[in-house]
Amino acid sequence: MALFALLLALLIERTVTLSSYWQFQYWFDGAVSSTRSYLEPTSACFQIVLVFLPALITYLFLDLVEGVLFGLVSLVSWVVIALFCVGCVHYRDLYKRYLLSVCKEDTATSYALAAELSDLKEIIVEDETCLGSRVGRQLSWINYRFYCSIVFMMIIGGDFAPVAVIFYASLRHLDLMMYKKKIPTMSFVSKLLFIIDWLPARLVALAYVLVGNFSNAINVWLSLTLNIKAPAYDVVSKVAMAAEQMSKSHGEEGVCMQSTCRLVNLAKRTLGLLVVGVSVLTIFGFLL
Repeated sequence: MALFALLLALLIERTVTLSSYWQFQYWFDGAVSSTRSYLEPTSACFQIVLVFLPALITYLFLDLVEGVLFGLVSLVSWVVIALFCVGCVHYRDLYKRYLLSVCKEDTATSYALAAELSDLKEIIVEDETCLGSRVGRQLSWINYRFYCSIVFMMIIGGDFAPVAVIFYASLRHLDLMMYKKKIPTMSFVSKLLFIIDWLPARLVALAYVLVGNFSNAINVWLSLTLNIKAPAYDVVSKVAMAAEQMSKSHGEEGVCMQSTCRLVNLAKRTLGLLVVGVSVLTIFGFLL
């Protein structure tokens, strides 16, 4: 059921324009505001509630509807939960606006939109010609955070895949809120994400190697994989850059859109490879 729910959720996300109401982060922001009115943001209870309560509610709900209408309600719930947590309308819209600004040669707007895309990790740009590749690197990380990681949570979760997906989405958004300084720092959230992301990030990076420039990226992947303390962001984004090797053309001026598009296409191929891999493993009985 995990494979069917995942494929259907990805299909809907790619073909239907969804509003912010279909995004987990929209509802989670509301939960944070409500919790803040009852609990002190610096308290341990505030942190525990935000980290574990969404997953607990999901578990209790799925247990309640199990077997209803011959399992149809459970199946729909799996699809809806996967759809809520996969992808992000906000970043997709920013990316489209960024490309439009580059086409119009509006450098100031390109920088402003790149800054908005950097709310997961800071983009440091030395000059205009570097902006395209830096944005592409950022988008490869967004692809991991909002697509590839959800694929792995569906695999790791097994019979409790929706619970695992909600738990990861909660950690993911808390990490983003901490980065934006909307909530106090929760060190255990960062540590949990590091542990959970450790293996999936390296497997996704390996997928980048396989669908990209293998000879150029494999050494980068090996060096980062052997470094057990390397953060997931570095593993995914640096291997993605190496897998889609780019060089600065002579006489190139302004913001380059080609480098961004190439990295985005590489990210799409990587996600496709992961989905195909999961499908094959499921068909042959290695995954349920």
